[in-house]
Amino acid sequence: MDQTVLKVNNLQTHFTSDSGVVKAVDGVSFEVSKGETLGIVGESGSGKSVTSLSIMRLLKDTPGHIAGGEILYEGRDLVKISENEMRKIRGNEIAMIFQEPMTSLNPVFKIGRQLEEAIILHLKMSKKQARVRSIEMLTAVGISRPDKIVHEFPHQLSGGMRQRVMIAMAMACNPKVLIADEPTTALDVTIQAQILDLMRNLTKTTDTAILLITHDLGVVAEMCDRVVVMYGGRAVEESDVLSIFANPKHPYTQGLLASIPKIGERVERLQSIPGNVPIPSRMPEGCKFAPRCPHAMDICWEKEPEFKEVLVKHSVRCWLHEEVHQDESELAGSTQHKKVFSDKEKAVQ
Repeated sequence: MDQTVLKVNNLQTHFTSDSGVVKAVDGVSFEVSKGETLGIVGESGSGKSVTSLSIMRLLKDTPGHIAGGEILYEGRDLVKISENEMRKIRGNEIAMIFQEPMTSLNPVFKIGRQLEEAIILHLKMSKKQARVRSIEMLTAVGISRPDKIVHEFPHQLSGGMRQRVMIAMAMACNPKVLIADEPTTALDVTIQAQILDLMRNLTKTTDTAILLITHDLGVVAEMCDRVVVMYGGRAVEESDVLSIFANPKHPYTQGLLASIPKIGERVERLQSIPGNVPIPSRMPEGCKFAPRCPHAMDICWEKEPEFKEVLVKHSVRCWLHEEVHQDESELAGSTQHKKVFSDKEKAVQ
């Protein structure tokens, strides 16, 4: 029986700017099943948040639009349904925890009213029942004196408290899909652990599928079943979480993992990936990671590789793993190698 609840096929989200069309998300595909947590990782500017906003259809008041692809929720294409239909799904069946709670919460309404609004709309509760549910959710996310907090405005709360309110709002209707965009960024480690436990319990008790967008690889290791690594608006690697950490195939994934400090290891300088994520309006030809890649070959600058399965349920977008370059596949496993090879030099080796 197919347990897939959300499937994204070749999603393309473009923004119109003075410099032309910007392909913020350029052909991303993935799926998430009931009770599964899928992590999406990558540096800022890789297209993670735009992907989540596209799924929620929250690009209406921006220069962005979905230019192509499908977003299938339980078989229905969210790209094609009306805004009224989407409004019934958004916040109820698919909920989102936003990265910036201060810009997501309405500054002129009290916390209680904002929580109750979605509960009354989607769960058809009375105002009294919605208030009880609101207090229960605030308690669940670790907020003390919730009966007082419901009477306060967002600006009266700390950043961490506001983030926990956002999480309570997202979880209030027991959604089938929860999109969490950096949900623990503003929280201390103790509260972060509580929130992650709460999200983990959600998948166990209600079979909620979680799409976890984060830059914290420690959170990914703890929470996720599978991982999609994004770079330059595209997926560059996808596999189960154990394979990603134990046997990363793409040089970008290797660079991310190599930059993590290791307990008990003393080094003068942490490893880092040289350069910056390319500006979406000025993407390089060929492989988007080529300007920063320690293994870039001539073909990397000329043509972009396809996203292919190189091991069972382990896909990667890299010329090192194409059939014509099988001899170089072992080289991809070394994050220490810093020399840039040309095709001619590789042929000699």
